[in-house]
Amino acid sequence: MRSLGISGFRGISDPVRFDLSAPLTLVFAPNGTGKTTMCEAAEWLLTSQVERLKAGKDFNAHVLRSKFAVVDQAPSVEADLFVAGAPRFLARHAEGAHSHALSGTMRINATRVGPHELLTLLAPAAAADEAHHLTAINLRQRWLKGTRFLSAEALAALVDTDEETIERRTQVFADLLGIRHLLDAERQCEKYASELSSRLRPLAQLNEQQLAEIRDLELALEGAVMDESARTVSARSEAAAAAMLLELGRDGLDDGASLDDWLEALTATYRRQRHAHDLRSAAMQRVEAQWSARGSLKATVEENTVLESRLAAELAHIEERGRAAAAALTERTSEREVADEAARALASAKDRLGNLSSSLLAALLDAGLLTGTPQSLASLSNHLVEARWTEAARRDRRRQLASLKTSLEQSAGAIERLRLIDAEIDRRAPERVSEEAMAILRRGAADADAEARAARTTLDASAEPVARLQAAARDFLSHDHGGTSRCPTCAHDWDNPAALSAAIENTLVAGPAILETMRRVADFASETAQAARTRLDAAMSVAATIAALEKERAALAASAEERARDAAWLGLSTDRTLEEIAAADARLNVADALAALIAARNALSPTLPNSRAPLLPPETMVSGLLDQLATTFGIREQNIHLQLAELSKAIETAIADRDQLRASHAGTQQRLRECRATLRDRAAELAGLHTAWDAAAPDAEWSDSALATLKTELANDIQRLQSADAHIEASRAAWASEARRERLDTLRSAISPSLERQRRMAARIAAANRARAIFQKAYATTSRKQAQDLSRVVNPLFARMHANRVFDRINLGEDSDFLHWLADAGGEQLDPGKDFSQGQRQDLALALFLARARSLGGTFFLDEPVIHLDDLNRVGLLDILRATILENSKSLNLVITTSSRALARHLIEKFAAIGQIETPSGLSDPLRVIELDGNGRSGVSLSTIYPLG
Repeated sequence: MRSLGISGFRGISDPVRFDLSAPLTLVFAPNGTGKTTMCEAAEWLLTSQVERLKAGKDFNAHVLRSKFAVVDQAPSVEADLFVAGAPRFLARHAEGAHSHALSGTMRINATRVGPHELLTLLAPAAAADEAHHLTAINLRQRWLKGTRFLSAEALAALVDTDEETIERRTQVFADLLGIRHLLDAERQCEKYASELSSRLRPLAQLNEQQLAEIRDLELALEGAVMDESARTVSARSEAAAAAMLLELGRDGLDDGASLDDWLEALTATYRRQRHAHDLRSAAMQRVEAQWSARGSLKATVEENTVLESRLAAELAHIEERGRAAAAALTERTSEREVADEAARALASAKDRLGNLSSSLLAALLDAGLLTGTPQSLASLSNHLVEARWTEAARRDRRRQLASLKTSLEQSAGAIERLRLIDAEIDRRAPERVSEEAMAILRRGAADADAEARAARTTLDASAEPVARLQAAARDFLSHDHGGTSRCPTCAHDWDNPAALSAAIENTLVAGPAILETMRRVADFASETAQAARTRLDAAMSVAATIAALEKERAALAASAEERARDAAWLGLSTDRTLEEIAAADARLNVADALAALIAARNALSPTLPNSRAPLLPPETMVSGLLDQLATTFGIREQNIHLQLAELSKAIETAIADRDQLRASHAGTQQRLRECRATLRDRAAELAGLHTAWDAAAPDAEWSDSALATLKTELANDIQRLQSADAHIEASRAAWASEARRERLDTLRSAISPSLERQRRMAARIAAANRARAIFQKAYATTSRKQAQDLSRVVNPLFARMHANRVFDRINLGEDSDFLHWLADAGGEQLDPGKDFSQGQRQDLALALFLARARSLGGTFFLDEPVIHLDDLNRVGLLDILRATILENSKSLNLVITTSSRALARHLIEKFAAIGQIETPSGLSDPLRVIELDGNGRSGVSLSTIYPLG
């Protein structure tokens, strides 16, 4: 295989092409980059399958599609090959679950080719030419997979000896040695013999059972002496007698009728009639057991029917009276609830009016209005104008009084504050500056600031040019005059360079003095401006302080004037304001209490019992408020208590009537349930008796004579049925001997062909076993010979690969177990499956595969074959690879994958000193190292890192 192109195949989405023209190609990449994908793509291209991805025996190409490819991108693989020394182009494209291949000498003339034709081209020796095409396809696919591709699983199977893996190891070796067709032929013969044996066993068992039955029938018929005609006549006469007794007549009992069928029909008829007789007998026995009680049952049913009607009417009357009693009780209960509510309302009103009256008397006492002069509620209301105000108006007046009181309490501190403010203003008056003087200070400060900024600007503007001038002068002084006193540059407008240098030095000396003078001028201007600003700030601070004091004095004076206006508006004098505020607040308290009492009286009067009687009339004296309330409420409470007592007595009477009716109702209802239960049971018994009579004697009267007739009829019927049963059994016994003879004849006629069939199947099984032995011998002989040839190559390869030499030689196993490899080590024989380490076992397996590859030639794919090797053995493998390539470059092509960067580096070092060598397509570098980068999601890229360029 010279090159391999892959697109949309599993882990490789975008098109990638591998150059495999070198005898050894190493594909290096981290895990998950596409190394195994490349090997599986080559396997699919050659065989149309990927062994690892098969589901049982089937393969679905859908599993090959890249998960990250575009929707319409199907898996596609193509390659340039040399087949039998001739160039050929091969491609395969997936179509749904299947795939098709294209083949030709070049891409442009490639045509569609079937699997049989393609595999015959790629693996002609893997199957016989005369083999069936499906068998040949299977054999060639297995041969290509086993010989051209080495996976980790196949590498382990080559040396595993576990019972679980022995079958897989046999298959791998058969593919590797190219003798899979012999192994499959042996297995097919074994399968054919096994299938025939599974069918022969039940056939032999059936034949044995039939022979045993023939022997039993012959023994049973040895004592039968009656001839056939006599047996037939006796059986038919007994059957006819049974038919007459069962009232079937003789229809169908002629000589041509089947006696077996008639015996079955007679038996069925007998069972039906016997079942009917048993039912009538059971019904008659039930009737007979209750015959004497039928009169009493009927009388009981009639009596309980009348009693049920009477009790139902009585129960309805009791329920009507109970509803009336319940309604009366509900009415009395409702009246008592109303009276209870009235009593609670009366008590609540008494408490509320009592509390309000007490509050009024306390407020009058606090205000000093409770004098010895009698006064009524009406006169008090007329005297207190505030009582006729709204509650909101009284609340506003109380808030105004509180505000005025707070203001008056704070006025003493305000007066003291006014005195202090006047003193402070008088103290600071001499420091106060007039507006004209303030304007002069502002102009002076502004002018001083401007002069300071101008001086600083002049200093800053002069410092940098002077510095640059000094630097230029120093550079000029260092100027080389070239050894002459008449320098054209220096002597211009100067008589000589010395004069110019003296002038420049004078300038350098004067520069710092000029800058220092300018700096002193700038500092003085800044100090002058700062002093002017300080005087202005002090004057402005004094003016601001005096203005703030004058503003506070004006605010305090305004507050005093506002307090005087508020007192005048409230009608209070200015000299006794706090005492008058307290008196006005007390009058408001009296007005609140009086208004609350009158409002409560007006609201409660309509809701109380005996509301026609006045409650606290206007002429009620204020001093006797509590006594008047006690008298008025006492009368009303007495009336309510009398009403409650009468209602309680009426409720007790109604409850007693209701309970009595409930007891009567429960007793009557229980008697009615018992009556209905008795009526139901007796009626059911009577109905069951009638049903049993109808079943025993349909359409017959209900009388003693009819019962006697029924007994006689049932006795005669049972005698008839028993006689019919006896005739049927006699007929069956007579006919059984004839049936056994017919069965014997049937078995004798059937056993001969069955025994012949058993003999032929046994002969085929023997032939299959002989063929299996022949194929097994051919497989063992051929495979042993090829394995011996293979071992001659394996030993040097294994010795060179295994740097830490322990074993002297690798040998075949004994007898039929020759594939069980053994190792000689100093006179000891070791089993690789048990005595080798895992690395040593895989070294041996890799040596086996490389030995077979050297003998076959062509392209071989090895997926991660060196992951098990240690450093020394890896070096040994590299030597083997180099020697193998140099010896077989014209016939061998190896493609190896690895994730080890160290292996790639070591392999390059091994081949670096080797020039180009001969290959089927001409001179070529012996090694090509390809590095893969990326993944199936982001894309896989390919680069050749050796040889460079």
